Amino acid sequence: MVILERRIERSPHSARSGRFGAVRRILARRPALWGGLAVAAVSYIGAGVPSYWGDEAASVLSAQRSWPSLLSELSTVDAVHGVYYALLHLWIDVFGSSEWSTRALSTIGIGFLAAGVVVLGRRWFDLRTGVLAGALIAIIPRAGVLAVEARGYALAAAAAVWTTVLLVTLARSGARRRAWIVYGIAVAVSGTFFLYLLLMPLVHLSYLLTAPDLERRRESLRRWVVSMLVAGVLAVPIAIAAELQKQQIAFLAHRSYMTPAGLFVSPWFGHLPVALVLWAVLLAGILAVALLRRRDRESAPAFWALLVWLVAPAVILATIDVAVSPTYNPRYLSFCLGAVAMFLAAGVFAILDAARAVGGPRGVAMVLVVLIGLGAATAVPEFVRERGPFAKDGGADGRAAAEILATQARPGETVLFGTQTRPSRAPRLVYRLYPEAFTGLRDPQLVQAAEDTDGLWDRLVSVAQVAPELGDGTVWLLESGDAGTANADRAALEAAGFTQVARIDVHRTVIYEFQRGTHS
Repeated sequence: MVILERRIERSPHSARSGRFGAVRRILARRPALWGGLAVAAVSYIGAGVPSYWGDEAASVLSAQRSWPSLLSELSTVDAVHGVYYALLHLWIDVFGSSEWSTRALSTIGIGFLAAGVVVLGRRWFDLRTGVLAGALIAIIPRAGVLAVEARGYALAAAAAVWTTVLLVTLARSGARRRAWIVYGIAVAVSGTFFLYLLLMPLVHLSYLLTAPDLERRRESLRRWVVSMLVAGVLAVPIAIAAELQKQQIAFLAHRSYMTPAGLFVSPWFGHLPVALVLWAVLLAGILAVALLRRRDRESAPAFWALLVWLVAPAVILATIDVAVSPTYNPRYLSFCLGAVAMFLAAGVFAILDAARAVGGPRGVAMVLVVLIGLGAATAVPEFVRERGPFAKDGGADGRAAAEILATQARPGETVLFGTQTRPSRAPRLVYRLYPEAFTGLRDPQLVQAAEDTDGLWDRLVSVAQVAPELGDGTVWLLESGDAGTANADRAALEAAGFTQVARIDVHRTVIYEFQRGTHS
């Protein structure tokens, strides 16, 4: 008997079970940590593949300025992104400015978002809902976009969740007044990452007013009011800066975001197929949590808080957009991802529980296969699409254009850029984002570099102004693909005696080669 026991102890199966059991115990102790790390790892796949686009250019070029130059810029533009630019400045100093590097900071933000969702989902529902909600962050299209974009929205979405975790912790523990002041400071600081995070206290108030698990509701409400006074005072500078620089979002008036797709597809789900699947699951989650709260208020303490989180920001921004001034942009709702993930997780379990009630284990297995199949058929292509080389801004191709110039242009030749497109798509950004490809090339259009101004972009003269002053040789002209603008610039070079000898269509960018004199 002793020999048998020893053999069992030493059997490979027993050893494997022991190892798997140890892994399960480690994962069970820190589900938020491991969930956040896993989501970050998945989200980082392909992060460096897409070329930078205009908004990322604003981030990267701002972060590469000297500190005095950055402060000068923020005094006139992008103050609402100032904290992110400063953080990215420090990041680039250590890790460099490649796409893989700068987007890693956003991927870390998505990892924190997923971890916070696990923590909050566990407190508001149960462990399985929290873990699934955190895992779903990896496949929600908007989270995937944020993870591979050098902008501050991923960090803002994480801040929305973690300030909520802080609020719930304080309310449930009956924390002292000093801790609530810290919460007020956290809310104000989060607003410097993204101004509309100052709407999150509406979610927090909804929780304080409706959660059945609070023993000291009145005391928590009083302390919340005091913390909001602190947050309000601290947020005054960023609110004033946003008001003074509101011309930055005037372009929203021409973008037609206030459409059914802009309201129900673009904010979180990217394209219609994945939106149809995930909205069905999300609505099932809303219904399930509502019914659960009706049956047992203790089992769904945060239904109203989640609903306000999901709906109120969109309603407020859309109302302001229609009644006051252009405000709405689908990506501005990125900070609602925590609510989206938790309702989706609740929906998945509601569907599986219904399948179990109707068809038993076999019914659960069949429905699970269907859900996984639908998710794979819709969310996976979206994940891959987000990480293609031209995935950003409908086809940003700066790195590919730079690589062509690097292989074909020679030192001493001239490079010119079309100037009639909007700044976020200006061909000049190829030069600024990938400067190593332009080493040795002449740059006669530059009047003043961006870092020597209080604006975002370089100041250039037009091709028509500089063309008559060019010497003989080869000139490379980069255009955005706009035929009218390109034709005018080409005509200016031809009028100066240059002959077009080549045209290279990159993707959205077009590169023309002109020659004059001994090279023609």
